[in-house]
Amino acid sequence: MDTRRTLKRPACWSAALLAFALIATACGGGGDDGEPQPSAAVETTETAAPDEPVEVPDDGEEAPAPAEPEPDDEPLVAPVDTTTTTTPPDDGEAAVEAPAEPEPQFGGTLKVAVEAESDGLNPAANNFAVSAYVMTYPVFDPVAYWDTKGQWIPYLAESFTPIDEGRAWQMKLRDGVRFHDGTALDADDVIATFNAQLADPIVSLAVRPFYPEDPAEALTKVDDLTVQFNPLDQFAFFPQFVTSQLGMIAPSEWLAVAAEDPTLNQHPVGTGPFMIESRTQDEVTVLVRNPDYWAADMTDTYLDRIEVYPITDPVIGAERVAAGDIDLTVTSNSDAILTLRDSEGVQTIENVRSSEDFAMMNIEMPPFDDIRARQALTFATDRDTYVALIRQGTAPPADTMFHPDLIWHNPDVKQETNMPERAGPLVAEYCTDFPANCTDGRINMELQYSGPSIAQTRIAELLIDSWEPYFNVTEQELLQDDHITEVALGFYNVATWRQFGAVDPDNDVLWIECRAISFISLNWPRDCDPERDALMYEQRASTDLDRRVEIWHWIQENLRDSYTYIFFNHANWTIGAGDHVKNICGQTSPTGVELFCNNQGRVQLHQVWLS
Repeated sequence: MDTRRTLKRPACWSAALLAFALIATACGGGGDDGEPQPSAAVETTETAAPDEPVEVPDDGEEAPAPAEPEPDDEPLVAPVDTTTTTTPPDDGEAAVEAPAEPEPQFGGTLKVAVEAESDGLNPAANNFAVSAYVMTYPVFDPVAYWDTKGQWIPYLAESFTPIDEGRAWQMKLRDGVRFHDGTALDADDVIATFNAQLADPIVSLAVRPFYPEDPAEALTKVDDLTVQFNPLDQFAFFPQFVTSQLGMIAPSEWLAVAAEDPTLNQHPVGTGPFMIESRTQDEVTVLVRNPDYWAADMTDTYLDRIEVYPITDPVIGAERVAAGDIDLTVTSNSDAILTLRDSEGVQTIENVRSSEDFAMMNIEMPPFDDIRARQALTFATDRDTYVALIRQGTAPPADTMFHPDLIWHNPDVKQETNMPERAGPLVAEYCTDFPANCTDGRINMELQYSGPSIAQTRIAELLIDSWEPYFNVTEQELLQDDHITEVALGFYNVATWRQFGAVDPDNDVLWIECRAISFISLNWPRDCDPERDALMYEQRASTDLDRRVEIWHWIQENLRDSYTYIFFNHANWTIGAGDHVKNICGQTSPTGVELFCNNQGRVQLHQVWLS
């Protein structure tokens, strides 16, 4: 039985939905190219053997087990820790002590490889996946960002002030900020950008659920440099929602012209330390230093140029870094990560705590509207082989949406895979009740994934191999934009995906709340639980960390028991660069606060320099 469905829709739907779906870092395709067991980004603690032999009691009783060592550090609140690795010497000798860091150098061109192109660079209208952020963070200063502890900080904004315990928030802009076109940043630009995001049919999906329907009530002007956000929910940490694309501000005049001439989306006007000199889609985007940067007296910009090249095969991108004709790349591809690790003169900055690869099931469409089918698929999945063969030692297995190092992780929740003996009876029961959805005693289903991709094909083959004793699987490989469109519209059974891993988990509520379910659903499995919603909104309003952790522990149990997600592994986001690229993780805000370096592959480059 072929469960594929054909949707007749305007051609703009695919690109538009792709643009939205990646705004908040969701990524169809289960990591796209494959990544197994903790990498160098996860520190391990070795316990030395005792100096003296352990005495065995004479009475024959077993000696008590040694006490578990106390962890050196408390669990992390945010997935911020990263590890830098370098290639060991080939001769096996101990690595020599690294020389003292040289003084920063001004000038030069940083050549960067990204794994995909963006449909444009307008924060109110376009696709801001990881690749787009590489190009846009130098162009736009976000109003807020993250520090190295995972706390939001004002960036382009001077301050954020909660009103009525977070039922509203006032944002005051810095005085004296100018756009690349020389116009001054003010509250009208913030309102114009917000309204443009609301007017966009896709970007608005990430904004509208949080605010009153009337834009004039959602965001109000207090004075020339101050606006007030009036969300529907009480937010204890509202500024964290404007740390990414939704916090990038464009000039009101430019936005009006760009609305009439979408070609301008390729050359946006921002406030950042770099400006777009030229852009040829699918070839290269060239950024040059902004000579009139508003924060030039507060922070140094070392590079003259940044050239960004879309190289869709991440292994080729990694090989070009190793060869020295590309300076830096960002990837979550296992083969590319291994290439970078094994190359001399290359450094890697890896983070395995900031997103998960998984399969998800659509509970509004047979057969997975029945929990028995979802349970059977989960039990039949061979996650262990997936981690070993697909992730190849670059990323650890996942049981939930949180890495075990994070305080949010519930250690009592285990992914119920690799139990095929439990799948058979459930399939038999289901097929007895719904024979039309089965053939030869197996449930008919479709697996959808993005491609063409060698890695995605390998993933599909591995999953189908474990499912075939219980399911008749039809494969559907789609271009990524079509894949995301079908998932958003609910025209799928099972899809491989990558998501979650936000710096603060409240930023991931959008993907699992009831009000994200509609004709175009951002709650991809379309699983609504009002009790879960109530608890998510409670933690959103709370500054009580213990209570928030308790709620997220319960949410993980709730998601496990709904059998909507099959978690495979924690994705490994890796920044690979030549050793001559300096200060990758030394970026600071205009006021000197050090920034989170590798946030799901997002990296700022404004203070990188070349030796």
